[in-house]
Amino acid sequence: MQNTTRVLCNAHLTMKRNQLIALSFFIIGIFLLFLNLDYIIWILERLKRTSIILKGISFVLLSIAAILAGISYNNKRTIAIISGIGLVLGLCFLFLPVPSFLSSTAFHLLFASSIAYGISTSATRIASVVSSVCICIGLFFLYQTFSPTLGKASLSLLLSGIVVFSIVNTHKVFCERISIGLITLGLISLCQPYLILFYQTGFHLLLTGLTGFIVVSHR
Repeated sequence: MQNTTRVLCNAHLTMKRNQLIALSFFIIGIFLLFLNLDYIIWILERLKRTSIILKGISFVLLSIAAILAGISYNNKRTIAIISGIGLVLGLCFLFLPVPSFLSSTAFHLLFASSIAYGISTSATRIASVVSSVCICIGLFFLYQTFSPTLGKASLSLLLSGIVVFSIVNTHKVFCERISIGLITLGLISLCQPYLILFYQTGFHLLLTGLTGFIVVSHR
């Protein structure tokens, strides 16, 4: 009886600890993500480049917070709603004419929110369809040549789409094959010397495939 009580107590403490870590990392990550050193007093002017490092740290913290929030909180619906709002904000910052310090946060918001949304959502079929559409749109943006802006947005759509798709899709083998196919295409594109467009986009395909394969193998 005492052992059972101890196990339950440890499990409860572990869940509370993960929730606290997730919340702390989320708050710190959001603070660092939107911290713009350009608006700090002139004494800190020489530290402008530090904002790039802080955004890199915020990316890691937000990703960890998204994973822990998705697996630690029992109220999955709340996490899905919050992460859905994050996805909408990320898309708005990605495509709408917003200040540069907001547009630079779009990738972070989309990636972290896609992790949390994929783990917590109950509408798996809809999420699977929408994420596959995002992947197709990202591929179209990647290979179109009439708008450099859309080309820059392709990686954000590809990574967020592949993350959600790899989490919610029930056919694990199918997800693995898609990821391996993208990895193969990325390697071929990077190694072939004939078409410069394929060479320039090979890294995007390779990174998307690796991300999808890692998510599928750990779900």
